[in-house]
Amino acid sequence: MRMRMSIPAKIVLYTFLVIVVIITFIPLFYTLTASFKTNMEIAGGGVNPFPATFAKLFTGDATIADLFDNYIQVFSGNGGWVGTKGNFFGYTLNSTFVSLLTVFFVVLFTSMSAYVFQRGHFPGQKFLYWLFLATMFIGAGSITIFPVLRITTKVGINNLFGLAIVQFGTAGASNLFLTMGYIKTISTELDQAARIDGCSFFSTWWRIILPLSKPILGTIALITFRGSWNNYLLPSLMLAKSQTATTLVVAVVKLQSMGGAGASQYNLMMAGTMLAVMPMLILFIAMNRTFVEGITAGAVKG
Repeated sequence: MRMRMSIPAKIVLYTFLVIVVIITFIPLFYTLTASFKTNMEIAGGGVNPFPATFAKLFTGDATIADLFDNYIQVFSGNGGWVGTKGNFFGYTLNSTFVSLLTVFFVVLFTSMSAYVFQRGHFPGQKFLYWLFLATMFIGAGSITIFPVLRITTKVGINNLFGLAIVQFGTAGASNLFLTMGYIKTISTELDQAARIDGCSFFSTWWRIILPLSKPILGTIALITFRGSWNNYLLPSLMLAKSQTATTLVVAVVKLQSMGGAGASQYNLMMAGTMLAVMPMLILFIAMNRTFVEGITAGAVKG
């Protein structure tokens, strides 16, 4: 049954939503426009949100190449970009590799463990479940970063593959919580029918539960990819000894301090930030329906 809202309530609601959208959009808009400005324009500040190159285009004092000069420098490796020339694609591939590998491990083992906890019966099940959920309040931040780095250094996995393993191992227990809630909405009669047909416990998960869990797993994949792609702390510490293995976000942040005589190159940093943000925006737009379905499916079916 749909709730009917009064006109004043709708006005308040939509006004609030518009304010939230504006507050969210302003930083992105500033980053986008600043990515076309010179470093002097950004450092000088001012109220004009648009770069001076825009006006010069209409007077013929500037070209399209001048407008995209920051992006050209980022792509070509000039102006202090980390490492050798043209490493932008290398850093992008590094981030893509780590993010996809992390997503693969998280989705596979989250689905497995959620099925075992939801459908399985074994001694200590509740204790293990609550113990695992307790880690939801402990992130891979200041508390765990030192022991994690000690372990990875001793094992010798301070590389891209090791980074993916650590990100998978420190993934939030909320993924398990969400997946268990979704699996609970899947009728147990399907499990029983699968067993009658000769499926084992594992085969039932692989043939029945895993395909039916695509909406929630797609949501978890999107959240995990975003977290891995935007992660800065772990990659900056684990990959500190290698320039070629640097991820894109770490390289973009390093742009700030790559100017001559200690000058910060905010213009290149803004351009690099937009290039780092675009894949996530495209991915979210493409998977927006799956994301919403995965989040709301449990509530609707329950």
